[in-house]
Amino acid sequence: MADKPESSKTQLEGDIIEPLFQKDFLSQLPEEIAFHIIAYLTPCDLTVCAGVSRTWQRICEDDRTWRQKCLEKGYVKFDAPSCRFLGGWATNRANEQAGITIFSHMDLQEAHQNRREREIAYGQCYERSSWKSLYLRKQRIISNWRSRPIQSSTVLKSHDEYAIRYPQIHSGRIVTRSDGYTLPVWNVDDAQPAFTLTGHMHHVSTSQVSDDGKYVVSGSTDRTVRVWCGQTGAQRHVLQGHTSEVCCMSLHGTTLVSGSRDGTLRVWDIVDGKCLHILTDHLRMVNCVQFDGIRAVSCAFDFTVKVWNVETGECLHTLTGHTRRVLSLLFEPERDLVISGSRDTTMRVWDVRRGICIAILLSHESTWDSVMQLRGDTLVACYANSDVGIRLGHS
Repeated sequence: MADKPESSKTQLEGDIIEPLFQKDFLSQLPEEIAFHIIAYLTPCDLTVCAGVSRTWQRICEDDRTWRQKCLEKGYVKFDAPSCRFLGGWATNRANEQAGITIFSHMDLQEAHQNRREREIAYGQCYERSSWKSLYLRKQRIISNWRSRPIQSSTVLKSHDEYAIRYPQIHSGRIVTRSDGYTLPVWNVDDAQPAFTLTGHMHHVSTSQVSDDGKYVVSGSTDRTVRVWCGQTGAQRHVLQGHTSEVCCMSLHGTTLVSGSRDGTLRVWDIVDGKCLHILTDHLRMVNCVQFDGIRAVSCAFDFTVKVWNVETGECLHTLTGHTRRVLSLLFEPERDLVISGSRDTTMRVWDVRRGICIAILLSHESTWDSVMQLRGDTLVACYANSDVGIRLGHS
């Protein structure tokens, strides 16, 4: 090598050294470290990196990678299609004149079979993480909301002079509350009134619709909770026991937890119309309650937040720290988190499993109102002065 020209020596050295820099470092690392490195990439970068090699493709397309991206955005997996949608798909599929062949009008079993056949025919290139599919679908929906113009709109007019409030959409119906004594119900398909739930003797203050749309439940200043058939509007039960206005409620399955100005919560079976438990630890009006099927979380004008075991009626934790009335509540059972907003201009983040406060969010402008949403680590809340506040951070 000493007798060769300098350029030849450099070329030879390059030929020897260059292969040493061409190793796929990601494939040489333990899998956990490789996934940790890839997690720092954006979704666009993941798509590009998937074309580097088979190893990179496997890591970039893995469920764990895209699950992390979904959690960062606050995306959750879809529930199974409702009976209404499955029935609608079957009806449209049967109508041959309509010529419907799009994927969403196949029944669920046929759709899964169709996907399996494509995976067999096209191999690995057709495979996609279910979490990646969720991420892409959510992003398309958000993009459509932001950029596509609204094609048409329909105005729903109330039969009385009262304002329509708090619409809830379930199983093809829109259930609304007004400042009056009734709950108007509308059809989604034709935007026409379906029926009106009448029976309360005073202002309707709260309402809930079951996930399957079979039941509508309402509470009123007449101190009653009423259970209605969500399909016909017939009144099923009048649940009595509260001694003052029913202010709030939360329905999970067929179990309802209602809160009242009398300082108590009651647990009801809405099918049988029976009271299962009376929860009595609050000292003043119960303002808000949320229920996940096992635990209920309530806040009241006694400055406290309480966590209950609904099956036994036991108070698991009393969360103290607010110095004025607690007005709003957000319960995230999957993360064991509760966020409460108070007139003391603070929001507190609680670990409901341990019963401790893990963060305090301060507002120097106004008190927090009753509307809060948590998406990933982003919290959106409304101020009482009509402004909207956004908090970012890791809870």
